[in-house]
Amino acid sequence: MRTSSDVHNYLEERGVPHEMLPMPDRSASAERAAQLLGVRLGEIVKSMVFMVDGVPELVLVPGDARVAAQSLAGATGARKVALARAQEVLAATGYRVGAVPPCGLASALPVVADPRVFDPPVVYCGGGAAATMLKIRSADLRTVVDPLVADVAER
Repeated sequence: MRTSSDVHNYLEERGVPHEMLPMPDRSASAERAAQLLGVRLGEIVKSMVFMVDGVPELVLVPGDARVAAQSLAGATGARKVALARAQEVLAATGYRVGAVPPCGLASALPVVADPRVFDPPVVYCGGGAAATMLKIRSADLRTVVDPLVADVAER
């Protein structure tokens, strides 16, 4: 299984400025992470794995939104999308649900990001462990993950 060190090393190797923030407690939800960090919920980025026509894809949405499956299907041209099960997430990313980072995954996955993810100048993402968060400039995040940007979030 991968750890927050893998996320850090991935970004270091690419020269991307970032901080790995140890949390005083588990931050398995966006609400809890925002509370612990003292930031707005919209500054948190949720990294979620969906099975898109049976293939895992990483979907990024702001912490104050959820993925609209119908919008994701439309953006990707898929017939069927479903939230990945815990074992599928671990197999596809190398990380457990609640700790999935947007980069440094076990294998490269296609990434779809809602455009609001990039609105705040700095965002906080899963850091590879339930008690670690990744702080990164949103412009750097966009460059690193090179996503398909599409309206896939609903509030």
